[in-house]
Amino acid sequence: MSLEGRATCRSNLTQDEAAARSAEICDVRYTVELDLTTGEREFATSTVIRFQARSGDANVFLDFAGKAESVECNGRELGPGAHDGTRVRLDVEPGENTVRVAGSGSYSRTGEGLHRFRDPLDGQVYVHTKFEPFAAHKVYACFDQPDLKATVELTVTAEDQWVVVANTEPGEEPAPAGDKRSTWRFRSTPPLPPYLVAFAAGPFRRLRSSHRGVPLALYARKSLLEDLTNDAPELFDVISRGLDFYSQLFDLPYPFTKYDHVFAPEYAFGGMEHPGCVTLNERFVFRHRVTEDQRRRRAELLLHEMAHMWFGDYVTMRWWDDLWLNESFATMMAVVAQPVVTRYGEGWTAFAHHNLPVARHADQLPTSHAIRVETADTDAARTNFGPIVYRRGAAVLHELAVRMGWDSFVSGVRTYLRTHAWGNASLDDFVAALRRVSDADVDRWVDEWLLRRGVNTVEVSRLPVGDWVVQLPDPEVRPRHLHLRVGAFDDCDAGLVLRQRAHVPLSPCSSEGELDAFGSRSPDLLVPNDDAVSHVKVRLDPRSRQTALRSLSALDDQRARAVVWGALWDDVLDARLPARSFASAALTHGVVESDVGVLEALLERAVQATRVYGDPSSTSRMLEALARRVRDHLAGAAQGSDRQVVLARTLVGVVQANDHGLLSEMVCGRSPWPGLAVDRDLRWRALLRLASTGFEIDGLLDIAMDADAGDSGRRHALMAQAARPTRAAKEQAWTRVFTDDYSLAERQAIMAGLRQPGQEELLTPYAKRYLRALESMAGAAEPEFVLAFARALYPRFTHVEQRVLADTENVLANKRLPGDVLRVLREERTELAMMQAARACDAAQRTRQAGSSVALAAERASG
Repeated sequence: MSLEGRATCRSNLTQDEAAARSAEICDVRYTVELDLTTGEREFATSTVIRFQARSGDANVFLDFAGKAESVECNGRELGPGAHDGTRVRLDVEPGENTVRVAGSGSYSRTGEGLHRFRDPLDGQVYVHTKFEPFAAHKVYACFDQPDLKATVELTVTAEDQWVVVANTEPGEEPAPAGDKRSTWRFRSTPPLPPYLVAFAAGPFRRLRSSHRGVPLALYARKSLLEDLTNDAPELFDVISRGLDFYSQLFDLPYPFTKYDHVFAPEYAFGGMEHPGCVTLNERFVFRHRVTEDQRRRRAELLLHEMAHMWFGDYVTMRWWDDLWLNESFATMMAVVAQPVVTRYGEGWTAFAHHNLPVARHADQLPTSHAIRVETADTDAARTNFGPIVYRRGAAVLHELAVRMGWDSFVSGVRTYLRTHAWGNASLDDFVAALRRVSDADVDRWVDEWLLRRGVNTVEVSRLPVGDWVVQLPDPEVRPRHLHLRVGAFDDCDAGLVLRQRAHVPLSPCSSEGELDAFGSRSPDLLVPNDDAVSHVKVRLDPRSRQTALRSLSALDDQRARAVVWGALWDDVLDARLPARSFASAALTHGVVESDVGVLEALLERAVQATRVYGDPSSTSRMLEALARRVRDHLAGAAQGSDRQVVLARTLVGVVQANDHGLLSEMVCGRSPWPGLAVDRDLRWRALLRLASTGFEIDGLLDIAMDADAGDSGRRHALMAQAARPTRAAKEQAWTRVFTDDYSLAERQAIMAGLRQPGQEELLTPYAKRYLRALESMAGAAEPEFVLAFARALYPRFTHVEQRVLADTENVLANKRLPGDVLRVLREERTELAMMQAARACDAAQRTRQAGSSVALAAERASG
């Protein structure tokens, strides 16, 4: 992407504009014709829009960000002045109106709009759409807002050997269009918002199945067909069982005519819930050895997107402030479905380990917001997609279901879906449905949990008169009504043994609850919210924290352990627990976790604690100790087990430069451990570690590329080259980030390699260049790239941290950058400040330990 002489026309739609437009028009129908054979940069697009206008007096416009060659409204050509680059102004009449817009659109390489990808293995081209929240109008002229649902008749002309997949089945066989082209005409969709209209095209390979009369299919490019074929039985099983589960739960059959999944190259997200045509990231076609937890996460994704078929597709939010009605529900429902649909058992414990810490951390940032947040325009809507809506939203919905009773909650959900079938709905509609089936105080729940930002902190206070659980005061977060289950455990020879549990209500008027049920002897470990039902931040009291650090693996209750591990990690981020203490606990207690997904998460946090949040002067020594401990555990791991895989991944990421022989052997595909096959994933992990520690990788890079010659290998190679600790490598990476030769996915790989902890000397000169680049890109680069650049290359690892903080503050104050970029800067500035505080906490612990060692040595000498 060359910045000079290039500008982007960024479109935006306000909520007020959308409301006025939906008040004026209704009964919208689209006929869309696309020709994908007109060149490598652009495609032809023509749309006929039919709709009813109520008055004919309102200012009505279509959204269209392509080039409009002709605009015709009710038989009259409007001329070039009707299109301003993003909007087509219309002269409408009361009653039926017909508009035709013909022109061209540009392919994307950022994952938004119509993304175009060329497979480096065979040169074949694939395209796919991704429109949420506001990009359908980059491909066809439309009223691009969620509450103007419409039927769509789609026609696509493509190369003869291509397959085109859309929301519905083709109405007929592809018709020859001359010049080795074919035209695909698809049946009309049910009413859909523009952001859910989808298609993918290219020489895809297809695997078919069906379930209870619903056609099922999986699509992937030719180079992934073998891997997809291996995964297909498991994928079809989860999909079939999921359709049964949701159909029964909602008392509503799957509402669409087919259910396809397209694994799309360079897909920008995990997946997207297009009805009948779900798109998924290709990383979920497993091309290397994966653990059971990785399969569980894939199943969770499939179930998340499937839940949207009812929540989001069948019933759609009216505007983006109710995004939570889509995403919170789908996230929660995927967890609920897991024990019924899959072999992985109950899902909430894993959710507590993997998702709730991320949600709590998001609430510590200055950009924390309510789950349902007023959303002024589509630019603001883009910022709502994150942990608060998805993960915190799922947590508070789960708690509501528990408090209401599951049967009542499901009854309310069914009422909501029946009442608003094929239409749009809002928070008020959902609350009304719940009121019809329950006497629960839903209004208070909405006020406290949906409309307020922040997470409340609870802590046990041990006093001479007894133990109390307290909702701590916070000037940023108003107190809420809480219903906590508190677990009391005693540290005995048999382990951490449950003494008793107590249910304690807290409220804004009564923020303390006495734990008198536990008796006069205070337990060794007190865990508020030990069932992880309430969405709160648990702060362990000092005695409980020490018990956990000493004996956590002796606690049998998996859910309580998840809460304690989360509390310890929160303490690291809050600079209350030295990073080295968490890493030590993970290597003592985390390594005996039976769930390999939990094991991997804890080891990843141990590495992050050491490299990012630990005292930099101790990093090398701490990593050596970590590698030594992991190597010991790896020696005892069962051959070929998931545990062996996870430990090997961890070791490869932390071994020091003097262990390059081990890493070099792995890049060459030779395994140091019996039973462990070195696959693509381990090769690239080893090569990245070699590169980042300064080992010459050129010859090894060729070996790794030979073993993984496609686009995935290309991205890994770019990352490894950028990770090398030399000025030339960093400058090469910086230059590559700003060239048109690379897609956004490739540039993200380059940026991930460029910014490495431990390379502060090399990265310091880029601190000033980063901010200058951001300011120069405003209005001159794709918004998706600018956001990715702002986050990935924020100068977190430098020798001029205070200057970075001050310069960031100045940029925030002058407000010259777009709002979503400023939001990223506010978050990254806070992350840097938190890192500084955590490192200081860890350094203080090192000093205390050194002092204790000196004192002990002196005592021994004097004795």
